[in-house]
Amino acid sequence: MMLVLATLSTAGCDILPRSEAQDTAAVRQTVMAYTEALARGFETLDMNALNQTATEEQATQAFYLMAALGEGRVRMISEMQDIELSEVTFPEEGVASVTTTETWDYDHISLDTSETVRTERGVVYRLRYDLAIQPDGRWFVTAVTSLDELPDTGEPAPGPSRSATP
Repeated sequence: MMLVLATLSTAGCDILPRSEAQDTAAVRQTVMAYTEALARGFETLDMNALNQTATEEQATQAFYLMAALGEGRVRMISEMQDIELSEVTFPEEGVASVTTTETWDYDHISLDTSETVRTERGVVYRLRYDLAIQPDGRWFVTAVTSLDELPDTGEPAPGPSRSATP
């Protein structure tokens, strides 16, 4: 029996239940990977890497923002300076949420001249990342919502949530 359990755990089989601590670590890791892929996507004008950390719908929203920059003939180089992640919550089975406070620096570079056309430093976002576990056991970002634009009542804003892009 011990040999079977050892074999399953070393093979990475998802038969054994995951602990909340493992899910919390995986959710935090997914958020960090998402922010890194998003920054790379804006810099390279290629959001395909988001498909490893976000649902198709969420990746498509980021693609539209990147395309809008491209239409403006700029690309954005972004660097996260700081991130604080709140406690990960699990409002229901297979769903997670975490709030972040992120500080970013940006340079907007002209696609035509390669010159910096705009610089922003110390831009702070308060964001909520919603995630869902996928059939393969990985957590994916399903939505990113700016908490800076919610009403003071603490209730979600009416209508579809606005995606935020750090």
